Amino acid sequence: MVTGTYSNGTSPDVTASVTWSSANTQVATVNESGLASGVAIGSALITASLGSEETTTELTITDTILSSIALTPIDPSITKGLTQQLTATATYSDGISVDITASATWLSAETDVATVNDSGLASALATGTSVVTATFGAKSATSTLTVTDAVLNSIALTPVDPSIANGLTEQFTATGTYSDGTSVDITTSVTWSSADTSVATVVSSGIARGIATGSSVITATSGAISATSVLTVTDATLSSITVTPGNPSIPKDQTQQLKATGVFSDGTSTDITASAEWSSANTSVATVNTNGLASGVASGTSDITATSGATSGSTTLTVTNAILSSLVVSPATPSVIKGMSKQFAATGTYSDDSVHDVSTKVIWSSTDLLVATIDTNGLATGIDAGSSLITATLDTISDDSNLTVINATLDSITVTPSDPIISNGNTKQFTATGTYSDTSEINITSSVTWSSADTQVATMNANGKSNSGLASGVDVGTSVIIATLDGKSAETNLTVEEAILNNPLAPELGEVARFAILASQAITTTSGSAIVGGDLAILDQARSYYAGFTPGVKAGELDELTNGLSYAGDDSTPPYVIPVPYASMVAFINQSRTDLGIAYSFLAKDPNPNAATQVLPIELGNLTMTRGVYKTASNVTIQTGTLTLDAQGEPDSVFIFTIGGDLSTGAPGGDIVLSNGAQAKNVYWRTAGKTVIGTGTSFAGNVFAWSKVNVLTDAIVTGRLMAVTEEVTLESNDITKKP
Repeated sequence: MVTGTYSNGTSPDVTASVTWSSANTQVATVNESGLASGVAIGSALITASLGSEETTTELTITDTILSSIALTPIDPSITKGLTQQLTATATYSDGISVDITASATWLSAETDVATVNDSGLASALATGTSVVTATFGAKSATSTLTVTDAVLNSIALTPVDPSIANGLTEQFTATGTYSDGTSVDITTSVTWSSADTSVATVVSSGIARGIATGSSVITATSGAISATSVLTVTDATLSSITVTPGNPSIPKDQTQQLKATGVFSDGTSTDITASAEWSSANTSVATVNTNGLASGVASGTSDITATSGATSGSTTLTVTNAILSSLVVSPATPSVIKGMSKQFAATGTYSDDSVHDVSTKVIWSSTDLLVATIDTNGLATGIDAGSSLITATLDTISDDSNLTVINATLDSITVTPSDPIISNGNTKQFTATGTYSDTSEINITSSVTWSSADTQVATMNANGKSNSGLASGVDVGTSVIIATLDGKSAETNLTVEEAILNNPLAPELGEVARFAILASQAITTTSGSAIVGGDLAILDQARSYYAGFTPGVKAGELDELTNGLSYAGDDSTPPYVIPVPYASMVAFINQSRTDLGIAYSFLAKDPNPNAATQVLPIELGNLTMTRGVYKTASNVTIQTGTLTLDAQGEPDSVFIFTIGGDLSTGAPGGDIVLSNGAQAKNVYWRTAGKTVIGTGTSFAGNVFAWSKVNVLTDAIVTGRLMAVTEEVTLESNDITKKP
C-alpha cells in the first residue's frame, strides 16, 4: 500500500494512482495495482511514482518452497442464499505463513450446492454439501461446506429507535433469524431504505446519516421479511470535540488509534471518529488516516486534530526513536483440540518502555506444519496431535510459545447460566463449555451453533455475531436455548417476562461489567481503602500509574483489592494472567476501552429505547425518584439532604442520570438510599465533567464520568467508578461492586 501525504495534512491511500516499476524484472515484476511477483532468487527495488514524487522498497525473493495450504474456517455450515468467506494460508519451508486467498485457484465440487469465486467467497445455492478446494502451486487444501435449507423468519434491527444530532451517522445492524433457529448478521444482504430522505438517508451498508431535524423510519428488507427502527435527528449543535487518548507517545513506525468524541448543546456526546476530518500538523513526524489511526514517521511531536464543521479538538502525539527491545508471545504454552483454532498475539516492548500490540507486524511461523499451521494474523489451527513451537519474529527479535494439539473428542457441552429470566427487550449472554475425552474443559461459546427453539420468544446473537451466545427477549414466554457442536448439544430454558412499564434499557457493559474501577490515566488511593468484588484497570498508561496500593503475593493482586485483580496495558505475561478469551493483555485492555466508550455513549441516547427522558433537577437532596431516564445540561448536586431511589417493588428497575456538567455530593446531606428493591447495579450516573463523592457519604450506582472521579475521605460506594479520559482517586474508601 502507498500512502500519500498532502499539504493540507491528509494522508489518503494512493496505491491505485501511482505508477509501479521493478528495477530488476528478472527477479520480480509488479503489476499496475502494486501486486509483486517473484521470478527468481535475488533482490529488486520496487518503485511507486506519482508526478514528481516517488518512494521505493527492496523486495527479496528467497528459495523457500511451499510446504502446505490450510483453509479456514474448517467445514463451515451456512444457510441457503447466504455467503461464507474462506481464507487460504500457505506455509513455506522457512516457516513463514502467507495469506494466498486472492492468489489461489478456487473450486467447488458441487456447483449446484455452492459456488466459490476467485476471492474464496462461497455462495450457498441449495441444501447439501460441497468440498471447496483451494490450489496454489502444487499444493491444495479442502473444506467441506454444508448448506442448510433454513428460511428467513424474521429480521431484528439494532440499535432500536436511536437518536443522533443533525449531520452525524448511525450504524444499523440487521440480524436474520432462520427457521432452524440460527441467527446471522445480514446487514450487507438486506435492502435498506429511509421513509423520509429529507430527514435521514441510509446506504447499503446500513449507515444512516441525519440530514435535517425530525424522524424517519429506517427499514431493512429481505424478500417478504422486513424490520424497522425509528431514527430521530435532533437539532443539537456540536459544542466541542475531545480527542483521546490525551497526548500519547509511540515509537517511530508504530501506530496509535485516536478517538474523537463530540459534545453537543443538549449535553449528549457521541463518537464521531469515523465522520470527523483528521489532520496532522507535522506530517514529517506523524500522519493520520481518515479513521483516526496515527502513524509515527520520525521522532518529534505533532498536533493531531479532528474537525467537524467549524469545531475541532486535538491531542499532541509524541513520536520517539525507540527501538524494539523484546517480544512476548501469548498465550504461553496453550493447548488446542485438533481441528480447532487458537489465537496468538505478539506484544512488543520498546526502548522507551512503551508497549504495543505488534501481532499484525511480526512474521508468524510453526515448527511442525503437520501438527499446527498459523496464518499471518497469528491464528493457529490444530492439524494433528503433537506439539509445535509457534514463533513471532520482528526485525531480529523473536519469542515463541509451545502449542500442544490434543486429539480429544467432545464428550459433552454445558450451557450457563441455567434457566435464567430476563425482561422483554433485554439480553442474556450464554456461555458454552465443552468437556473433552481428556477431561479438559474449554470455552467453546464462539465455536458452537446457537439456536432458539421459539424465535417468537427469543432470538440468538442479536449483536450481529453468528456465534456469540447472546440471546434477546422478543416476547413473553419460554424458549429452549440450544448449543450444538460435532453432534453434541446442550440446552437451557430462557424465560422472558413482561417488561416493567417505563423501565429504561440498561447499557450492555461487555468487559466493563467485571470492573470495580476503570480509568484512562491513573488510579490512586490513600491508606485505608478497601475494594471488593471487581477488577481494576488503567487503560492508557503503564502499571506505574497505580499509586498508593500495596502489591499482593501474585502479579495483579493488591492488598486493598478482594476478589479481583488489577490490570494495565504494559503487564507482561507471565507473570500476569491474561483474561479468557484474549490472546494478549493489550487486546483485553483495548476491548475494555471500547466497551467503556460504548456504554458511556449509550447512556446519552435520547430517547432510551424503553423510556422517555425526564428533566433532572439540579439539586437532588430530599427527593424520592422512581425508575426512568433523567437528563440535564447543568451541574448537579446532592447536598441538601438524602436522595432516595424507589424501585416500587421491582428489583429490576433501572435509573439513568445523564448530567451535562459535574456531579457533586456532600454536606450537609449527600447520601443515596435504595428502597423497595432498588439495586445499585441498576443505577447509572453519566457526567460530561467530573464526579465528586463527598466526605463520609454513602453513594450507590455506576459512575461513568468523562474526566475524573474523586471519592473523598471515608465515603462508601456501592457500584462502579469509571473515568473515561482521566483518573479515579480514593481517600480511605470502601468500594463494593455488586454483580
